[in-house]
Amino acid sequence: MFAVRKLVLAGASAVVSLAVLGLGAAAPADAASGCYGIGGGKYNCNVWKTAPTYFAGDVRAGTLNAGTNYFYCQATGSEVVDGAYRNHWWAKTDDDSGNKGVWVNVVYLSGGGNDEPVPGLPWC
Repeated sequence: MFAVRKLVLAGASAVVSLAVLGLGAAAPADAASGCYGIGGGKYNCNVWKTAPTYFAGDVRAGTLNAGTNYFYCQATGSEVVDGAYRNHWWAKTDDDSGNKGVWVNVVYLSGGGNDEPVPGLPWC
């Protein structure tokens, strides 16, 4: 699983590099290793694996697809384990199921380590 995550990070980094070269975008070259501001209180982060989303109180909301997604902030909560990865930090976003202000565990976001917040995303 670790090797797969590294490959996903390498691929995302290559995509970011191509976007910077091709479009003159302002995204940092290391965007895959954390989040970066895009304005309006939103931060783009790489979601390396399609993830479940939750309303407050651990009530399942919907799904957030893998890829670049925007988030608002992060806060601590219950721990989620996915293979070798675990985290008790959660990031607030709007999901691909149409739900607003839902939470995704940051175990599904690139950057940071086990039980650490994702770099570049402010605390709620």
